[in-house]
Amino acid sequence: MSLRKAESHSGLQPSLLPSGVFFFLLILVFLLATTTEADCSFPAIFNFGDSNSDTGGFWAAFPAQRAPFGMTYFKKPAGRASDGRAVIDFLAQALGLPFLSPYLQSIGSNFSHGANFATASSTVLLPSLFVTGISPFSLAIQLNQMNELRVRVFEMSPQGPGNC
Repeated sequence: MSLRKAESHSGLQPSLLPSGVFFFLLILVFLLATTTEADCSFPAIFNFGDSNSDTGGFWAAFPAQRAPFGMTYFKKPAGRASDGRAVIDFLAQALGLPFLSPYLQSIGSNFSHGANFATASSTVLLPSLFVTGISPFSLAIQLNQMNELRVRVFEMSPQGPGNC
């Protein structure tokens, strides 16, 4: 039975998952960045998301690590929900930037090339009766964390926010 017949038969319409849309946009941005002739410079990446791009934020907040957590690529526990690199790592590498440090892992982190606010099991909406998730770091919380980092950077910068 074809997909169209199954749709009309069941009454259900196919929909893209938010993560599918995210990956499509990420790949589109990557392709545009690599095919352009302009001399563009990306000095930093600031990433928001869930386990698809978490580089250790969830495990920094809740340190109950279980395998594989990055052992294959990093040769040591890296606090990841995967056993290697995530798409954001490949994007950073393609732009000539180091891997992003998780915002929640402040010890040993370098945020001069950006930060990763993504944590596993995050949701777009705040947790409620209808939205559930293990992680308390919804998109609104991640955006607040970004704003807090921005404020602190401007406080420490001798130039201030107007001369960056």
